[in-house]
Amino acid sequence: MKKIIPVFLILLLFSGCKMRDYTPVINEDFKCSAIYTTGDFSFSCDIEKKGDTINITPTSTRAKGMVISCNGREVALRRNNLVNTFDVGEIDKTNPAVLLHQVFANLDAAEVNLIEGAFTYSGRCSLGNYILKQGRDNKLISLAFPQADISITFS
Repeated sequence: MKKIIPVFLILLLFSGCKMRDYTPVINEDFKCSAIYTTGDFSFSCDIEKKGDTINITPTSTRAKGMVISCNGREVALRRNNLVNTFDVGEIDKTNPAVLLHQVFANLDAAEVNLIEGAFTYSGRCSLGNYILKQGRDNKLISLAFPQADISITFS
């Protein structure tokens, strides 16, 4: 009996030392506002993720009211009753819907670290490296593509 108690205490101590694995909940559906910036140009937009589809709706600039959708295979541009659909390969790789779809579709391959209180995902997409930051409350903070001078700030 005396040998069981110390072994039990050691097991109890070491079981509390395991680092908790973090499972991102970003892949769930969400809707938020954001600012997309590339160089000196920026626009505000609403971002919505439904299943495998990303919808971007600019809320400023002359594109206000247009909906840009990407499901990984196609990009659709909608405005009023007009819809134009393109293969993803035909669209500029800096398109925000395409970028967000690639990041969220491959998030499980990203390296995750806790840096300055935010979960930081580092990965690659067709544009190059990206850094996605998420708060401990699971809200998105920012997404940056350093080589392309593109960032998305979520609010």
